[in-house]
Amino acid sequence: MELNITGFIPKHMENRGKLTLKENLKIIENILEQRKVPENGIDEEHIKLLLRILSFMDTDKDPNVVQIGEREARVYTKLQREGVFDFCHGVGRSGNLIDPQPKAPGASVMYKLTNKLLESFLKTLGLKVKAIATPVATGMSLALCLSAARKKYNSNVVIYPYAAHKSPIKATSFIGMRMRLVETVLDGDIVKVNVGDVEDAIRKEINENNNPVVLSTLTFFPPRKSDDVEEIAKICQEYNIPHIINGAYAIQNFYYIEKLKKALKYRIDAVVSSSDKNLFTPIGGGIIYTKDESFLKEISLTYPGRASANPIVNILISLLAIGTKNYLNLMKEQKECKKLLDELLEDLAKKKDERVLNVENPISSCITTKKDPLDVAGKLYNLRVTGPRGVRRNDKFGTCYLKGYPYDYIVVNSAIGVKKDDIYKVIEKLDEVL
Repeated sequence: MELNITGFIPKHMENRGKLTLKENLKIIENILEQRKVPENGIDEEHIKLLLRILSFMDTDKDPNVVQIGEREARVYTKLQREGVFDFCHGVGRSGNLIDPQPKAPGASVMYKLTNKLLESFLKTLGLKVKAIATPVATGMSLALCLSAARKKYNSNVVIYPYAAHKSPIKATSFIGMRMRLVETVLDGDIVKVNVGDVEDAIRKEINENNNPVVLSTLTFFPPRKSDDVEEIAKICQEYNIPHIINGAYAIQNFYYIEKLKKALKYRIDAVVSSSDKNLFTPIGGGIIYTKDESFLKEISLTYPGRASANPIVNILISLLAIGTKNYLNLMKEQKECKKLLDELLEDLAKKKDERVLNVENPISSCITTKKDPLDVAGKLYNLRVTGPRGVRRNDKFGTCYLKGYPYDYIVVNSAIGVKKDDIYKVIEKLDEVL
């Protein structure tokens, strides 16, 4: 950026000022040139500057523009502009979510940059994939993936290893596909789905001349165990059918990432993760990633109409502000908090004559309760604790087990962003109510 300020101030001051300006702009230039998440996050002022520069490229910022269309980014108040970081034209075109929008060159660059940064971020974590940020949360992102499977592979039935998660169930209903549930079994304290039962369901649908798509679950509340996504991916590859993975909070812990790395060697058409659960954004955005770039394109083609830029910008802001180094530190802190949670829960269980359930989950833990778990969860809420989940043993939806679970229990989470102080406080409150 060349500014003619000659004659206003002494030459040596002019040169010094231009040097400072150049160094500040260099931070922005590096992001655009390298197209990678910075190791160390950048400050808010430089993020604002980048967003302002890009938003100024959109046609509604042209001081001489003649706007005669029905959609010209007309908004009534400054508050509305601020709510979308001045990207009032949104992103995408009718018919393709990731297509450049002629009226929004800046927003189009912003969206492309976000996707490039997402890919670099996932690569840092060990996932060499193509990725897009979506302007909808996990459930609707799953609906986009299933719709793409229907369009590309004529899929007409969803094989769903049962998890008590309304989002994928509603996503299937939303796009008008039938769902075939694969029942869970009890293995000690764990609730899981046998891979052989998934294969049986696939065979039955194929024998009935249907085209199944498998929707597996990688992340969920215990005692429901993660599906064996690697073995399911092998089966889907063998039968040549699409495989979508719900990995809502898979990015925040290497336990899940390692499972994905192994499974990605076989048939995975798309993985869906949440932006708010992994990247500290407001709710409303999703992340879809895969090694199959053509299927990612198909997903973008299923989105109807143009989209709000807000969820996309929030993902970009988080990636730039956090940086890879800090995110890895946050992952380490999450793991330490989970270890502390388990230790304190064991102590509390001994004190209250309860059990910490033996579940395989790097984020959440379960403790039994002789009291009504819904009442316990309600009291925790009134004590200003949010997040714990109370489940009765006869709640076939909550337990993910259709035959009755052996225990009433409380689920306590230690997700990314939780601090050790939070862990100590929730145990203190649990001690009060159990």
